[in-house]
Amino acid sequence: MITGETILCYAPDPWAGLWRNRHQIMTRLAQRNTVLYIEQRIYLRELSRRLRAGQIGLADLRRPTLVHQQDGLWLYRDPIYAPYADRLSGGALTAWVRRSAMRRALKKLGSAAPILWLLRPFHADQIGHYSEKLVVYHVTDEYSCFPAVTDVVAFARQEEALIRRADLVLVTSPGLLTSKGCFNPHTYLVPNAVDYAGFQAALAAGHRLPALDALPTAKGRPRIGYVGALNKKVDFELIAEIARARPDWQFVMVGALDQTGRPGLIEAVQPLPNVYWLGRLPVEQVPAVIAAMDVCLLPYQRDTWTANIDSLKLYEYLACGKPVVATDVPAARVFERLVHIVEGGGGFVAAIEMALAEHSPALVDTRRAAAAANTWDMRVAQIEGLLVQALQRKVGGVAG
Repeated sequence: MITGETILCYAPDPWAGLWRNRHQIMTRLAQRNTVLYIEQRIYLRELSRRLRAGQIGLADLRRPTLVHQQDGLWLYRDPIYAPYADRLSGGALTAWVRRSAMRRALKKLGSAAPILWLLRPFHADQIGHYSEKLVVYHVTDEYSCFPAVTDVVAFARQEEALIRRADLVLVTSPGLLTSKGCFNPHTYLVPNAVDYAGFQAALAAGHRLPALDALPTAKGRPRIGYVGALNKKVDFELIAEIARARPDWQFVMVGALDQTGRPGLIEAVQPLPNVYWLGRLPVEQVPAVIAAMDVCLLPYQRDTWTANIDSLKLYEYLACGKPVVATDVPAARVFERLVHIVEGGGGFVAAIEMALAEHSPALVDTRRAAAAANTWDMRVAQIEGLLVQALQRKVGGVAG
């Protein structure tokens, strides 16, 4: 257990966005430490565009950089008047302004010598500016597969350099452990998990969801659901094939839609009358929406991206005791005793038909037990042990 440390968590997205593993980890670490969750960067081009569109006003320029969230967790935002820019656009000056603002925030919190927790290779530019005692690189995906990455070779080179510099590297899947661990001996597998106690409390509360209540009645029509990020790792053509084969089933898609790099991502599914889109729901509503499904899906493409993921939603499906039908990806194989792993539309239809009958109390309890053996409290305890070891290596001067 670590106590009294300051952790600067450099994130690629806002705290209020889709909840991911970093939200779960930082919430728990903040119970005994000071955590600054540093939201996504502001770039000069985007700032200029938003200024021209009238989307940014004087109040935005004056917004506080530091906002208390809960316990020892603070949300930190770089000053909007100091965007990231290239050398010819005043990049050195705005970098100095941002670092000065961060030092003021650390001083205000009485913090010194923080732990840097980096989530993307481009965050390596923060190393060496705050007298940090530790650099952690947390790898949760094969980022080179993201649509926004246009130069994969340069990206891989940048990531390798960060891995070699880090004092501790955490990865979420065996595939990532293989591909990243060769660059740093202090690379460890820490899979994803679920807030099991939180899920059970939410399920016991039995809250109704207006978003589901607004759908046509599901009486006699099974609800088949997917809850998570809707991006190009999802096989929408597969979903369309299943939905066309069984027009009497409701298919409910829950999550933020991201069509980056593939504008026609959902064109095969969008017109289908038995497919419903609820958008992203608040994190506290996720247990209830999963509980409302008869069968949950993990309809992933089979590619390098999905070969390296550890699916958060799978743990959450199991925490609700739901039957799951998935494509053959490594994340599903971890729970192959509990998950129907199939290929193609016909395979999915047959497996869903079987899963619709698998709601006995014994099966539900078995699924929940698998989730209860993989909680975020367990994962954070593992992470804290690895942080202590890394700190001891640094203090003892042990070569990395």
